[in-house]
Amino acid sequence: MVVLIDRELCNGCGGGYRCAAICPGNLLTPGEDGKIQYREPSLCWDCTACLKVCPRGALALRLPNGEDGTDGAILKASMGKDTIRWTIRFSDGRVKVLEVLNRRIPVET
Repeated sequence: MVVLIDRELCNGCGGGYRCAAICPGNLLTPGEDGKIQYREPSLCWDCTACLKVCPRGALALRLPNGEDGTDGAILKASMGKDTIRWTIRFSDGRVKVLEVLNRRIPVET
């Protein structure tokens, strides 16, 4: 799978680069233009952590070709207060939306 970066939507989180901070493979880095870019796309684990933290929806995951019509499908995530909304846009124009409750883990300080 391939994570896609919409360079028109990416604003680098105003210098905060949330996706780069959360990427477990340290694969995202700020480019010269202040927008995020890959160090090495082929090493991406497809964990979708970056999709979930992007406040502008600038990141998406291209799903692999499948027998179920997922040929060229694009997966995007949108975080709400209590849910994650996953949107799949199929190449034939169909759209499927899944809404999942966020898992909350208390952190002791």
